[in-house]
Amino acid sequence: MKELTMQIKPVGNHCNLKCKYCYAAPFKSDKYKVLDLKILEKIIKESLQMTNKIIITWHGGEPTMVGLDYFKEYIKIVKKYKKDNQEIYNMIQTNATLITDNMADFFKDNKFIVSVSLDGNEDSHNKNRINNIDNGSFNETIRGIEILRQHGINPPLIATVTKNNFLDGIENFDFFINKGFTDIKYSPVYDSSADEFSINNDEWFNYLKSILYCWLDLKNNNIKIREIDEILSWFANKNFSICANNGMCAKWISIDENGNIYPCEYMRVSNMYGNINNINLIDIFQSENYKSFVNKINYYPPECKKCKLFNICHNGCPATRVDSNENLTHEGKYVYCKERLLLFKEIEKILNEN
Repeated sequence: MKELTMQIKPVGNHCNLKCKYCYAAPFKSDKYKVLDLKILEKIIKESLQMTNKIIITWHGGEPTMVGLDYFKEYIKIVKKYKKDNQEIYNMIQTNATLITDNMADFFKDNKFIVSVSLDGNEDSHNKNRINNIDNGSFNETIRGIEILRQHGINPPLIATVTKNNFLDGIENFDFFINKGFTDIKYSPVYDSSADEFSINNDEWFNYLKSILYCWLDLKNNNIKIREIDEILSWFANKNFSICANNGMCAKWISIDENGNIYPCEYMRVSNMYGNINNINLIDIFQSENYKSFVNKINYYPPECKKCKLFNICHNGCPATRVDSNENLTHEGKYVYCKERLLLFKEIEKILNEN
């Protein structure tokens, strides 16, 4: 295997916040469990037996809830098994509220890429990202970001776009730029056609269109916007590093606090491959459950195969494909297909004019 990409969720979906739009809310419990270090050791040992390149994303819930000592033990495990010709890249997605000076130092020293969830300015962020006593988490998140920066980490950010904050796009973009962020990713909420947070194709396109022109006005190539870079990569006929776009879903696994192994965090219950306690990682990719999942994600409507963007889109994320009635199903079309085509045409127009 050329490389293995793993998402490790050391406390599963548990979190110290209770964001209103969180897809994982139904899986939360009052008590949380931490992935046993012996199981983590098995994961790392078997991964390094399979490949010389591993990409690990620490995710949640909120992964920093395990504490700094847990990550220190993880590094000891890596040093125990990793050979000189092998590479392990670590990324962590955090709400930053639990970041300490010592933790920031550790992430810097061990070359972790730290990404932070921040939805915008104080008003926009606090609309949805609240703590367990229903207070906004903005101040705690900003405090964590400042600590990271004091230790030499300027984190990329992920901003979640919902029905109740998508009108604040330009205002929040200006806020991000003024706060010194140079790597911005946007994530639209889509769970159904009826919930209070999901945004539709037109809303998502208009949001990104406004961001596109704000970005162009900056005339600063050091500012990276994932959703814009994604389209620009299409013009260069290159695959962009988003699993949902480049057909890499089958090469990604997610492991929760119990050792259960899934394709990813968005396709859990009905697609479990097995448990690390009773299956070796390498055997997963030969299992019937794995083969069944591959068949699912390789469904493409006829119109997809005729689309000029097919080879760099692959019908988008299988977790957000919908049928004609907008019901979620892997045998559907990517919910933001229209938005992608519109944004592609908008950027194509700009490139042709210049």
